[in-house]
Amino acid sequence: MIDENGQLDLFGQMDLFGAPAPDIAPAPPIRKSKCSANGLVHFKYNSRLKRSIRCKANFLFGHPEVLLPSYMEAPEFADARELAAEWAEHAIRRKTQKNKAIIKDLVTRFWEAVDQVLVDKGKAPLESTGRLPPINPRGRYFNLNQVLEAINHTYFDEQLKCRITWSNRVGGLSFHSLRKDPITGEEFHLISISRGYDAANCPLYAVAGVVYHECLHIVIPVEEKNGRRVVHGRIFRQRERQYIYYDEWIRWHKEVLPKNIRAMHRHKDL
Repeated sequence: MIDENGQLDLFGQMDLFGAPAPDIAPAPPIRKSKCSANGLVHFKYNSRLKRSIRCKANFLFGHPEVLLPSYMEAPEFADARELAAEWAEHAIRRKTQKNKAIIKDLVTRFWEAVDQVLVDKGKAPLESTGRLPPINPRGRYFNLNQVLEAINHTYFDEQLKCRITWSNRVGGLSFHSLRKDPITGEEFHLISISRGYDAANCPLYAVAGVVYHECLHIVIPVEEKNGRRVVHGRIFRQRERQYIYYDEWIRWHKEVLPKNIRAMHRHKDL
C-alpha cells in the first residue's frame, strides 16, 4: 500500500510513530537502599566490589547483612537488592538440595536484573555466562518494540505475549527462546533479532519479516514426523507466506544479510 507521500505503508492504518502518548502514572516511592523492604536484611556498599556480592550472617537478630558494589545503591537497583536480600536469607540456612537450587536461581536472577539496569542506563552489561541477556529493543536504526507492536496488531490480533531484543550474537541468526523473568521468576517468550538487520541498508519490511517469522515459532509448535523434529513444517510455511512483503524480505535476507554479517565480523559500521 502506498501512502499520500508515495511511501510504502507496511502496516495499513496503524501509525507506528503517531500514536498518542500514554498517560504517565505517578512514580512509585523510592525504596531505601540501607535495608530490604521487610527491614530484616541490611545492605552495605563497597566501592572495590564490581562483580561480586557477599553475605555476613547473624547481623541483626539472626538476619544477614549483604555487601554490595557501591553502584548498586542507586534507586534503579531496588529490585536487584531485594533479590540479593532473598539470596542472603537462604544462603545462611542449611544447605539442602532444595535450598541450593533456590540459591542458584536467586543468584542468576540477581545478576540478570543488574545487567538489565545497566543496559537501560546505556552502560555495558557485566560479563556473564548462561544468564538471560539484557533485553535491548532499541537499535541504531530500528526500535524492535514498535515493529513487534505492528506485527502483533496486524497478524495476531494483539494476542501474542512476548518480549523482543537485538541479539548479542555475531553469527547472524535470529531465534526464539523461552526464558525466566529475573524479577518475577515467570517464564516468557523472548525473540532475539540478528543485528545484521539493524543497518542503514535494511528496509523496514525486512525487519518486520524476520520479526513475523520468529513470532510464528511461538504460535505454531514444532511438528514430530517419523521421530524427527520439523521446525518449519507445512502449516508454518503457509502462515509465513501470508506476510505481505514475504518475497521482498526473503530476497533481502538471502542477498544482503550475509554481507552485513561479514561486515560485522570485520567490525565495520552497517
